[in-house]
Amino acid sequence: MTDIQIPFGWNAYQTCSTTSCSYSYIQEQGVSYWRDSNIIISLFFYVAVAGAYDISLISDEVQREAELLVSIPSISFNTYARFNAESLYLSLGSIQINSPGYIQVYFKGTNSLVNRKAGNYPKLKSLVLSQVENSNSIYYVRDDFSSHFGRRGPSVHLNYNLESNYQIQQFYNEVTVPRFWDAVGTYAMAIGFSYGYFGMQVNSNSERRVLFSVWSPQVTDDPSSILQENAVLLVSKGENTVINSFGNEGSGGQSYLVYPWVAGVAYKFKLEGKPSANGYSTFSAYFNDPTKSEDYILIASWKRPKTQSYLNGLYSFLENFSPENGYISRKAYFNNLKALNHQNKEIKVQSASFTYDQTAGQKQRLDYDGGVDKVNGFYLRNCGFFNKTSVQYGDVFVKDQV
Repeated sequence: MTDIQIPFGWNAYQTCSTTSCSYSYIQEQGVSYWRDSNIIISLFFYVAVAGAYDISLISDEVQREAELLVSIPSISFNTYARFNAESLYLSLGSIQINSPGYIQVYFKGTNSLVNRKAGNYPKLKSLVLSQVENSNSIYYVRDDFSSHFGRRGPSVHLNYNLESNYQIQQFYNEVTVPRFWDAVGTYAMAIGFSYGYFGMQVNSNSERRVLFSVWSPQVTDDPSSILQENAVLLVSKGENTVINSFGNEGSGGQSYLVYPWVAGVAYKFKLEGKPSANGYSTFSAYFNDPTKSEDYILIASWKRPKTQSYLNGLYSFLENFSPENGYISRKAYFNNLKALNHQNKEIKVQSASFTYDQTAGQKQRLDYDGGVDKVNGFYLRNCGFFNKTSVQYGDVFVKDQV
């Protein structure tokens, strides 16, 4: 038997029981500066083996007496954690897990008299599972992994297999984010290739973008360090396209259109790429909103130095770039894919291979999925702590066989 400490800083999220509430701080140290009783803190972990487990709470600091309601709705468990200045470790009793899956534990301040005193709620550091026979049967984001990427959740990819990869000059994809699956932080990337990526994002509650970025051949996360000979050069851009450089995940040229795309619409993406003069290749991204027009609009066209290439390494992905929203599930469909070579001959997209990032690869998070739907095309799903499906890394999806 062993004890497992599940850190709040890597596995907890804040939600609110009313339309507005103040914010606590969830950092690597845990949950702190929590005063508002309308706030709900949710902690997630995955149990692979059914059984009975003892659970406890570890706090770093208790400023005053306080009472928290602790609930696990999926197993009808409810208890109260009553803290005082002497109680940094509290036993919450035993829970019975009857089937494998994700467990969500809620923490909320009660309306008791003791909670009306001044001061913060206890700092929550860890939830402890005791009586664990096999530590490998409990999955959660560990404190030796990046809390940023762990709380974001796994990124998932579709790598497209074409009947020929020779001199692909154009690639088309239609992307639909279903209604209610467009949480802030969603990036449904329609067309990725060896030198960049192109798709649509939910940047905030009030802003959405269509984004096209091309990496510089100079490997650096600092765009200011790129030599002029390695700079990605703008050829042309759409009327309302914003042009920037970008860094932190490679560096290069960034272009985006602030655009109020909506969930439930199949937006069309077209990417062109071919060698051009003086050792450059030119990559151009076009976008179409079928509810507005049949015509594509230019997002931007970039020249990449030290490159003589058509389009290769074609893929799509779905990610969440907002760690605070990693508890919300996302989904995207990719349909009506088409490739054209340099002679304008159509090249069939035969299948798509499923892969994921290290967050899933190291089993920090298991909430990922991918597949194919006969009507809507290939799909990807991630985040939200839904129970793991049977999809495996490297699985190949073929739409015609559905």
